[in-house]
Amino acid sequence: MIVLAWATPVVWVLAAAFAGPSDGTTITTPTALAGDQRWGESVTVVRTYGDTPLREGDLVMAVDGRTVAEWIEGAGNVERAVGDDVTYRVRRSAEGLDRILDLDVSLTTYPLVSAVSANLATVLLLLGLLVSGTVLFWARPREATCRAVLVMGAVVPAGVTAYPFGLGAIDLAGSRGVWPLLGGEVFLAVGIGAMLLAALTFPWTRAWLRRPGGWLAPFLVPVVAYAVWALTYAARLEPDAARLQALLMVATPALLVTVPLVVLVEVQGLVRARSREDRVAVRLVLVGTLWAALVRLLLGDLPQQLNGEPLVPWQAQSLLLLPPLLMCLVAAVLRYRLQEIDGVLRRSLLQVVVVALIATLFLAVAAAVDLATGNSFSAVVAGGLVALALVPLALLLRRVFSQFVYGDRDFPYQVVSELRRLDQRTTPAEALHDMLTLLARRLRLSYASIEVYAPSPEDRIATSIGTTRGQPTAIVLEVGGTTLGQLELEVMPSRGSFGPRDRRLLEDIGGQVGAMVQAVTANRELQRSRERLVSAREEERRRVRRDLHDGLGPSLATMAMKLEAAHELISADPEGAEELVGQLYEQTRTDIGEIRRLVDGLRPPALDQLGLVSALRQRASDHNRTAAMVPGNAPMSWTVQADADVEPLPAAVEVAAYRIALEAVNNSLRHGRAHLCTVALHRRPGALEVDVHDDGIGLGNGWARGVGLDSMQERAEELGGTCTVSSNPRRGTRVHAVLPLTELVDDENARS
Repeated sequence: MIVLAWATPVVWVLAAAFAGPSDGTTITTPTALAGDQRWGESVTVVRTYGDTPLREGDLVMAVDGRTVAEWIEGAGNVERAVGDDVTYRVRRSAEGLDRILDLDVSLTTYPLVSAVSANLATVLLLLGLLVSGTVLFWARPREATCRAVLVMGAVVPAGVTAYPFGLGAIDLAGSRGVWPLLGGEVFLAVGIGAMLLAALTFPWTRAWLRRPGGWLAPFLVPVVAYAVWALTYAARLEPDAARLQALLMVATPALLVTVPLVVLVEVQGLVRARSREDRVAVRLVLVGTLWAALVRLLLGDLPQQLNGEPLVPWQAQSLLLLPPLLMCLVAAVLRYRLQEIDGVLRRSLLQVVVVALIATLFLAVAAAVDLATGNSFSAVVAGGLVALALVPLALLLRRVFSQFVYGDRDFPYQVVSELRRLDQRTTPAEALHDMLTLLARRLRLSYASIEVYAPSPEDRIATSIGTTRGQPTAIVLEVGGTTLGQLELEVMPSRGSFGPRDRRLLEDIGGQVGAMVQAVTANRELQRSRERLVSAREEERRRVRRDLHDGLGPSLATMAMKLEAAHELISADPEGAEELVGQLYEQTRTDIGEIRRLVDGLRPPALDQLGLVSALRQRASDHNRTAAMVPGNAPMSWTVQADADVEPLPAAVEVAAYRIALEAVNNSLRHGRAHLCTVALHRRPGALEVDVHDDGIGLGNGWARGVGLDSMQERAEELGGTCTVSSNPRRGTRVHAVLPLTELVDDENARS
């Protein structure tokens, strides 16, 4: 099928070009029925190719003594051959004067090389259409849209025999006749039908096209349009030459009817698109079509209506018009990177609207000044000044349109600034929900969600707004190399999705949201720490109250009763009073021991008496001496190493270091099977390091945190520090705690 598609235009063009001799002229254009290009008693030379004495604009009145009308009425009665000399009577305008000339023209073979060179842009663009159809058919041969585009690519280039090559004046006077023009028009009409078929099968095939013969319906539209054209318009034209000219224009009515139908079909496809990808694909085709229409209108039709000639020649218009349309078509059908294209597409559309507005006003002002003054230079200057004056308005409109479609994507610092103003002191769920609401409003989001990671499932925070309809854009929230969570954003279906140019915005949002999540998480941990501190304080108060109430309180009450009894027995029974006083002495010693136990529970007395280093060394010495007295035992011994400048220390740091060290040594003794354990204390700038290391078997595989490890970590975190536990079967277990020195004690407090 691809070979047939490439062979069709080549064979047809060569057959039409060399079917008869040529005089190097073209007398037909798509707008030939307008003005002086209408056929009648004479015809106008529109283009010339090769070496010919005829010129563009010449009015051919007669050929070999017969008028054009006479030749049309008896066309084909004279056979022409290459080398024949033919006499033309023409009217030529030069320097404001009309002259009647008789020119001898020697017929040659059709100057195909000259015609192709003069219309190189058009030929290349038609070749691009054929290449586009080939690429689509090669990629997806089973899709009806790709087949329809390939048919367009095959037959539309064959239409060059109608435009731009067309008929020569000699073709009406007995050379090839009108069949090259008619054949080219038919090919163009078939291409227009294929265009409608492509629209009806994109982005999906309509159900009625699947019925037997349903695919023929799009090709009947040009036929019906031509029939109406021939019966209503062409049949009423006078003279016969103008009627023949209108009847030969098969593609013109087909184009006038089919193009609006194609646009309506694509709009219907956009409205009823089944997925976001289908909507973007159809939108891409519509934007390409809109671009082509704007180029044609602003550079061709509108200036021609105002000034009598297009602002840019048709060849240049084609270069601006067709390549973007073909690229949009290929990208849409192949679904090539549509998500990225969609963002660029929407922004480009805004630019096109702004440029079209300025260009339209420029042309309108220039035309008005030209009509009023007749000075083209003044018209251009006036139009330019008006266009410059409208640039601020255009930029304002662009900003308004951009904010309507994209929100504040083009203004990332505004979004980040508003994120910074959110209250981070609220509960985590409320803070994150407020943040998602802000992002949805500022970026036109249909769905937004955030998930904050945590070690335990119950601590994970996840909240979202809206509903997802496709694949959201995921942003990893990372601060300082630590992954805190993930943010997902999805744009409204009617808005532009995030593209490559939005990467900076997303990075800024991710950084700010990550900082906010970090602050929210820190607030949550701070709140929990406060709750634990309050809970621990109240539990300690409850314990002390219980011990005082249940132990020391009743004992003191009993002591008071015994003292009263002893007081009464002093005179009556001295011996009984003495015995009772002895009992009170023993009870008092017991109560003093209970008081010391309570005090020791609040703070180890050894710290007040000896200090942290000496207290740990005394405990180590007592443990080692006692363990050595047990017969047949291979006890674990432990030592304390400390820098000379470790003390003095804040009271809270002393207690935490003392408890952590003893708990770590106790774990090594009970679980580590160690022979030696070392406690090292080092003072660093702003912190105290407690390092407990044994030579045991380590923690082993599958170990779980227990009460002791949690207790050490909680004591460190209460002071804002850290406590880590590492293990190696060959090197034992290591507990490393870092305790910040937030409040230093002076020497007097340390000595006391």
